[in-house]
Amino acid sequence: MSLLLVLRSGATRAALALLVIVSGCSEQPTGVRPPIYRNLAESAGQLDEAAALSMVNAYRANNGVKPVRIDPRLTGLALGYARELAAAADRGTAIRPDGRLDSRLAAAGYAKAAAKESVSAGYYTLAEAFSGWRDSPPHRETMLMPDADDMGIAAVYVPGTKYKVYWVLVMAREG
Repeated sequence: MSLLLVLRSGATRAALALLVIVSGCSEQPTGVRPPIYRNLAESAGQLDEAAALSMVNAYRANNGVKPVRIDPRLTGLALGYARELAAAADRGTAIRPDGRLDSRLAAAGYAKAAAKESVSAGYYTLAEAFSGWRDSPPHRETMLMPDADDMGIAAVYVPGTKYKVYWVLVMAREG
């Protein structure tokens, strides 16, 4: 009976209605970030490969280039090379391609007809890495490689190193 009396007040009804409306506005739980904004330093370097593929393919489509698919061999070699980059950076070596992509592809059992790779470090989210690559002519060229069919991507989080997060993107066509 006392609840009914409270609800009869116009101000109380308005406040309750506003509370119900506002409570339905949240689309996702507090603290949950879309995969492209996941801080890899906080998630132990767990890159969402599907989100990366979707982002790269959308970018390729916007630039009139055919989509690619994830190739586990390319992802595996990207992961291995990202770990090498982290170890090299810890020794003070600059982060840049080492010119051994062909040998890594052969070791992974990928008979390449064409391939490009991009390496980078210090980006904590996929969104940051993608933005940096998009604005860098060599990285942009890799993402938009017109004859690529396959993609591999990896990010490695190594606390205590200079850049903490190390990235490798490989685009290729087998042949």
